[in-house]
Amino acid sequence: MTFRAIISSLALIAGLGLSPALAAPIVTDGDFANGFGSFGTYNSGQTLASGAWTVTQGSVDQIGGYWQAPTVGGGSVDLDGSYARGGISQIIAPTAGNYRLTFYMSGNPDGGNPLKGLTASVGGISQDFYYTTGGNSLGNMQYAFETMDFFTAGGNILLSFTSLDDINSAFGGVIGGVSVTAVPEPVTLTLFGAGLAGMAGLRRRKQAAKA
Repeated sequence: MTFRAIISSLALIAGLGLSPALAAPIVTDGDFANGFGSFGTYNSGQTLASGAWTVTQGSVDQIGGYWQAPTVGGGSVDLDGSYARGGISQIIAPTAGNYRLTFYMSGNPDGGNPLKGLTASVGGISQDFYYTTGGNSLGNMQYAFETMDFFTAGGNILLSFTSLDDINSAFGGVIGGVSVTAVPEPVTLTLFGAGLAGMAGLRRRKQAAKA
C-alpha cells in the first residue's frame, strides 16, 4: 500500500466513523453565550436569550458576568432561578451512532443546601450529578467536568437538564459548556489503528531502502 493510499483510507475512515457530530454543531448555544450583562431570570415556558433552550419547569437564571464562566467561555445557567427545581431543554438531531454528552458543573455559592443536584437526560438516558459548594466562589467556581455516553438511532431527540434541589431553594446546580460529540465505533478505531500501523511500516521500509 502506498503512502497516498494509506492517507486516503484514513481520510475515508474519519469521514465515515469519526465525524457524525462534526458536520454541524449539535447543541445550540451550549456555552450560554447569549446572556445578560450580569444575569437574567426565565420562567417555565420561556426561552433563553439565544432562543435555543426552553425552560421546562420552575425558573432558571442565565448567568453573564455575575460569576466565573467555565473554561470554555461563554456563560452558565443556575437551574434554580427564583425558586428550586428549574429545568431547560432543547431538541438536537444527531445522526445514528454513539455519542458523549459533556458539560461543566458547579453550584451557586451564595447559599442554600451545599449539595446541588441535577438530572441530565438525552436520547432516553438519564443520569444524576451532584456538586458540593463550600470551596467555590463567585470568582472561582471550580467547575467539574462531567460526561455521559448514549446511543441514538438518529433523528430528533430531547436534551434536558433538571434541578434536583430543595423546593425552597433559589441557589442551584450550575451548568455550562454543554456539548455532544461522536464516540467512534470499536471497528473504526481498529481500522484507524491499522492505517497508522501501515504508515509506520511504510516509513520503516523506506528508511531500510535508503540504508
